[in-house]
This record gives sequence, C-alpha cells and structure tokens, in this order.
Amino acid sequence: MIGDVINLREEHLNTGEAIFNIIKQKLKDNKKFAIGICGESGSGKSVTAFSLQKVMEMHGIQSRVLQMDDYFKLPPKSNHDNRKKSLEHVGTHEVQLNLIHENVLEFKAGKSFLRKPLVNYQENSISEEIINVDEVQVLIIEGTYILEMDDFDISIFIDKNYRDTYESRMNRNRDEQTDFIEEVLKIEHEIIRNFKEKASVILDKDYQIVMP
Repeated sequence: MIGDVINLREEHLNTGEAIFNIIKQKLKDNKKFAIGICGESGSGKSVTAFSLQKVMEMHGIQSRVLQMDDYFKLPPKSNHDNRKKSLEHVGTHEVQLNLIHENVLEFKAGKSFLRKPLVNYQENSISEEIINVDEVQVLIIEGTYILEMDDFDISIFIDKNYRDTYESRMNRNRDEQTDFIEEVLKIEHEIIRNFKEKASVILDKDYQIVMP
C-alpha cells in the first residue's frame, strides 16, 4: 500500500531469521512457496513479513510481500466511512479474499506476472499494478484476515490482541484513538482469534516463536 512506512528493528530481523530456520528445509523442496502472516491491527504483520523477506534475500532466496490492505473493496477512508454507517460492515467480506486466492494460485502455477490492486492511503484511491514474480520463489502475504484462506504452505499467527498493540497503533501516522475504532478492533479480534488454531507458527507478544 502506498503511504505505508515499515521500520525494521533488530528484534524483527531476529524473528525473521528464526522463522527462516524453521522453513528453510521445506523451501528446498518447493519451487513456489506461499506464506501467510496473520494478526490484529498493529501486531507487527508488516515488519514480520518484510524482515522475513530481508532474511531470505540474505540467503539468496527471492521473495515478494503482498499486503491484504491492497485488496480491500473500498479505499481506506471510504471503508472507514462505510463502517461508521454500520459495524456490520466490519469483517472478512470487506476484502477481496477471492482475488488473493487467485493470485496465489497463479503464482504457484508459475505465472510470471500477477495483476493486483494497489491502495494509495493518502489519496484514498485504488489503482492496479502488475508485478513480476517470475524469479520469485516465496510469496509472503500479510493481513488481518489472511488465514481465512487455506492456500499457504506456512501460516504464521502473531498472538497479540488490540489491547496489546495500543502503543504501536498510536505510533502509526494513520491511526486514531476513538471509541468507534476500539469497537471495530473488538469485532476484528473476535474474528481473528479463531485463526490461531490454523497456524503452523505462532509468535508471542515479544515476537518470540512459541510454536513449533
């Protein structure tokens, strides 16, 4: 998503290295590999994804990170306004998960280019981009609802809830603190916590691997 700022710290890179050590044997046996990273808002999905990408790059493995935020049906501010009309609009139905599924299938089938949406947060717009994945071995997709899908060779769950992530959310330029936002996060929490049982790797609040 255009406008998103990712700051990688040493702790995130250490987590990326630990995850890589878990999956590196499987990477030897797979030409095209998909990883899903799930967690609540502000839990560290993006930094985990880009840290893992950087670590794999250091090991000579090309990867590409896709963000679920690009696949929302409405651009950010419009989606926010839609949620204000009714909290029933909050949920997996806000996202084109079917399109992410198609992109993953195309990637695993060896397609050289993927066509995907691209959100510009500041402009509140959604355009389209075509990305080259011909030399990419690993596709990393991060997002709140991403483990609703069963397309991943490795599924990572970050076990931090919206109360744990308060400080990190406030440090992001696009986040605000209102009772409405907290209501949205409560609803998301009830959805996302059910994905934990689908994960093959679980990170705790300090980005330490607790499973396996």
